[in-house]
Amino acid sequence: MKLKTCIITNQYPPQVGGVGHSARRVANMLAMHGLSVHVVAFQKHPEPLPFDESFSSTREGEVLVHRVKVYHPSRNNNNNEAPLSEAEILTRYNREMFQALEYFQRRHQYDVLHGFFLYPAGFIAGQVGQLHRVRTIISIRGNDIGKYAFDPLRLPFIRAALENADYVTSVAANLLEFADRAITPISGLSKTILNSVDLMRLQPQSRPALNLRGTVVGTAGLFRYKKGLLYLFKALASMNGRRDYTVLLAGDFFKEEDRQPHLQYVKDCGLSDRTIIAEKIPPDRMADYLQLFDILVFPSLFSEGCPLSLLEGMAMRKAVIASRTGAIPEIIRDRENGLLVNPGSAEEIAGAIMELIENPALRKRLGENAVQTASAMTPAREFREWMDAYKAVL
Repeated sequence: MKLKTCIITNQYPPQVGGVGHSARRVANMLAMHGLSVHVVAFQKHPEPLPFDESFSSTREGEVLVHRVKVYHPSRNNNNNEAPLSEAEILTRYNREMFQALEYFQRRHQYDVLHGFFLYPAGFIAGQVGQLHRVRTIISIRGNDIGKYAFDPLRLPFIRAALENADYVTSVAANLLEFADRAITPISGLSKTILNSVDLMRLQPQSRPALNLRGTVVGTAGLFRYKKGLLYLFKALASMNGRRDYTVLLAGDFFKEEDRQPHLQYVKDCGLSDRTIIAEKIPPDRMADYLQLFDILVFPSLFSEGCPLSLLEGMAMRKAVIASRTGAIPEIIRDRENGLLVNPGSAEEIAGAIMELIENPALRKRLGENAVQTASAMTPAREFREWMDAYKAVL
């Protein structure tokens, strides 16, 4: 009989976000190798729904995906009642997710519950797993522990998720270390599994017709404050008048409220006439844009995991500058396959960009070494490590 696992997540395509894309990649990877894989994808919903109307189940390839609309009331619940506290909102939200996952557990009898993000997915998986005596894997992805460890309302949830887990994975060793030392001991029950990149699928299909001039410098992915773009903009502003360059942002903003602050940063740094924002790019077209770069910069500040855009840029033989945060120092060896800078240092970013502009031989060498690193981070390698985790938990 096939091992039956359920991946629980709060992001899953077509929802945007690196967690969702990684959850889909892992789900399909496990299904392709013979596991029976379900996904329960929770989605916040502003109105309460009868439970039997709150979810839909669709077969997507070899994976059965259950999308559940979970009532998440606003503070002002529009019923002329007193505003709800955040604790009241979380209580209702958590209870409804628990009810939904317990329903799917009773119906499908999973062997493993796999929470993909500490809260809410990992917390809810742990609660249901404890009740039904089902083995649980909890996966730390970055912002879950980097943010919620400092949130007094959500810290108890991530602690409970870690304590209830039979096994913990993470996309970065330092995230596991932080969880083990600062929240609850998990050493001996944990494993770091870096993301993978499929070089066969990362092939340009066409060349976007963009008005590029000079050196093309920028970044790729989904943009929000923690990605540190302000420091990239400040670094580039310090070069004005010394070099001709284009700022290319290959991606879009994570949420609409992230857009205006970043556009203001661009304006304040005097980069408006140099900057091109590609906006939403389908995953199968990302290589079209990555081919345009001379230098890729990933200036993340905190809560970073293992950014797929970084791996894709390396696979495209691009010279990369990246911050010492998350899994980046596990992937980038300074001056061997990229350049490392300290988070929040516009001065270091500017120095690294200038060095790569002035030294094309270094830029080429870093790019050639980068593709060798990316070539080793294969889906086959990632699958073996996930299976090691499943064997350990069972």
